[in-house]
Amino acid sequence: MALHYSGARELLSAVQRRAVGGRRVLILSYHRVVADFAQEAKRSLHTLNIEQRTFRSHLEVLQESHEVVSLDDALSVLDGTRQAARDVAVVTFDDGYRDVYRHAFPVMRDLRIPGVVYVPSAFVGTERRLGHDRLFAALRRMQARGIGPMAVGVGNPGERWLIDAFEGNAEPQVALERLIARRPTPGLLKLADALEDRLGLSSWRPQEGELPMSWEMLREMDAQGIVTGAHTAEHTVLTNQRLDDARREIAQCKAALEKGLKKPVKHFAYCNGYYSAGVAQALKAEGFISAVTTEDMPNAPGVDPFALKRKVLWEGSSAGVLGLYSKPLIACQFDDTFGMLAVQKPVMGARPTNFGTAGRADAEQGISAHG
Repeated sequence: MALHYSGARELLSAVQRRAVGGRRVLILSYHRVVADFAQEAKRSLHTLNIEQRTFRSHLEVLQESHEVVSLDDALSVLDGTRQAARDVAVVTFDDGYRDVYRHAFPVMRDLRIPGVVYVPSAFVGTERRLGHDRLFAALRRMQARGIGPMAVGVGNPGERWLIDAFEGNAEPQVALERLIARRPTPGLLKLADALEDRLGLSSWRPQEGELPMSWEMLREMDAQGIVTGAHTAEHTVLTNQRLDDARREIAQCKAALEKGLKKPVKHFAYCNGYYSAGVAQALKAEGFISAVTTEDMPNAPGVDPFALKRKVLWEGSSAGVLGLYSKPLIACQFDDTFGMLAVQKPVMGARPTNFGTAGRADAEQGISAHG
């Protein structure tokens, strides 16, 4: 790409560093790291996946331009207690998928890169599938069979939610994003139960990599510098719950993780990237020291540690016009070149604090990157 080879990328980065008054901190977010992207795309939500060899290429390019450090060290750069010779980067994973242990962990260990894996505590060490994976499989089955929201027969409110999600003949991925953004997580888990029952998916077993990691896997990764962070208990979008419920889930998650890991858990990731002042205050009260969003931009000195920005990446993030891996493209992604040129604009995750007496069953909110 011209921006890469002409030197414009480095120039824009220098201008932004000068503007923000210091080294930038880039936090990357991945979900699943798989052996074969094309094969896995046939059976799971492809925008959560990156192939192992592409993931390794990402990290090798990242090491050329950034100092890749732990999240604790990155926070020290942001608060001014640690100096950095280059821009700093942190590698994170959301959801605690087993194939992060199988395919990402060996790469990071080989390259000596630390990181954070944010896990929903109720899933660790179980064979349970995350709600969004269950819903996506069901929505795709509906599309494949030509079954509409009313014909599937789940009753209300699920039927009404599905009609809204599929408005405009939306693809299953878009319908899923709408459901997650607009509906309370406990209601979505009930909808997943109903859809699986109606579509004959209740006994369907996914590939092992889609299942959660065990406590032993998390402890082994922690010993190699990839620490565990919290991601609620049930992968709950906290801003779609009333604040009292959010507080309980945060406390439950932290207690369960610390019991299983036998060490403090200090870092948190907001599901779907949505956060509020009330939720952030609840995290502080439980002893967390940071929380990450999915707002796609670098972090500058002085940033709120409970609204840290993160770039969500998958296989397509570094695919050029022919669909092949492009080193210049991912280098521009890491340097926020497209953001500085206003080619890409982040979806902001801040939401009002929900003081309601019930879950926000009909919250109309914008779609965000999945987290």
